[in-house]
Amino acid sequence: MTPDLRIGIIGAGYIASWHADAIRATPGARLVAVCDPALDAAEALAAGYGVTAYSDLDQMIAAGVCDAVHILTPPNLHRDLAVKCLGAGLHVMVEKPVALSVQEIDDMAEAADAAGRQLGACHNFLGLPSYEKLRALKQAGDLGVVSAAQINWALPLVPLRSGPYGLWMLRETQNLLLELGPHPFSMAADLFGPLTVEHVSLGQWITLPGGEKRPQSWRVLARAGNVDVTINLSLVETFDDRSVTLRGSSAMARMDFAADTLVVSRDNTADLVLNPLLKELGRAGSHLREGARNAFRQAASLNQKSPYGLSFRNTVAAFYAGIQSGAPDARFAPASARLVMQGIAGALAALPALPAVPVRPTGTPRPRVMVIGGTGFIGKQLAQRLLETVKEKYAHLEGWGAKASLEKDLRELIEKDINQALSADPAHDL
Repeated sequence: MTPDLRIGIIGAGYIASWHADAIRATPGARLVAVCDPALDAAEALAAGYGVTAYSDLDQMIAAGVCDAVHILTPPNLHRDLAVKCLGAGLHVMVEKPVALSVQEIDDMAEAADAAGRQLGACHNFLGLPSYEKLRALKQAGDLGVVSAAQINWALPLVPLRSGPYGLWMLRETQNLLLELGPHPFSMAADLFGPLTVEHVSLGQWITLPGGEKRPQSWRVLARAGNVDVTINLSLVETFDDRSVTLRGSSAMARMDFAADTLVVSRDNTADLVLNPLLKELGRAGSHLREGARNAFRQAASLNQKSPYGLSFRNTVAAFYAGIQSGAPDARFAPASARLVMQGIAGALAALPALPAVPVRPTGTPRPRVMVIGGTGFIGKQLAQRLLETVKEKYAHLEGWGAKASLEKDLRELIEKDINQALSADPAHDL
């Protein structure tokens, strides 16, 4: 009997619980550790799964408790962490965006080859059951010759409206596409191969605190061979439309990857009278079957298998099945990640002129204010204004180790003030 692969998670943010649940549901994989420089965050996640928490990656590696890791840190750290872990003999799955450039992906792939270990890209929607069916239809030729594809990501992005504004995805305009683009670009690349971006347009602009602006929508026009590919991102208040539509010579297929449904429409042009009725009956039947299947799945699992959760479970399971068999799943392999990054890089290169970045204050502000009630309506606004005065030094506050650095600086500042007060008046009551 093959022993379970022991898995560690690096980064204990929001997405970590999805990975932890997927690991727990994967045969032959066992979560054993969580690592985050914020030990309280690592301990909180680890406690929920009965595993060990670490605040130092080198310590976790040296302990020899893991066979593989999931890297869930801010994207600017992915390459270095992946190279380190691969060099230590660990298999590595990296959350999207896998990297910030094609070169970074190449560096990671080279490290994987040198170590004889597998590198996986967590483009999780490629593991969704409805996407797998769509992919099979297209590969079998059941849609005929596909000439056009439209991939929509229309979902409000809460931080763009109300913060927190210090997130990595909001620091630069390009980060929005790097953060969200892997979802549509991974589907396009998986279905059709390399993408050539021909045009990018941006919608209206949202002004963030501090004066910087970010686009609320993106439209990317590309070609993959003889297929016209349109990618739409809409990040403001809108009807949830996360979908893929393929138009072929024999049929049209629409996959709703938020609901995990697939509807196929076919024409019978030989009968102009019955064709509209038959088409609508076919669509109704597809919706009924998909709805009944999803309802049964949710009821049978006590609502634990949401489409999003299923996409993670199937992605993680495919990655570890590839490790155990020695044959990686092409959907999540480095070559696929490279195609995705190439497409995103092409879109970033085609960006129109961006609004000028407001001049930022120079120098190093010294925070010396405590706000009591900082989470209230007024306090939140005041705290935000105060934070803007130190954003030069702490622009990457959610980054790896930044919180610890801020805590250290504040402690030193307080100690200095206390010592100065005592020097001025040794009898002063502190």
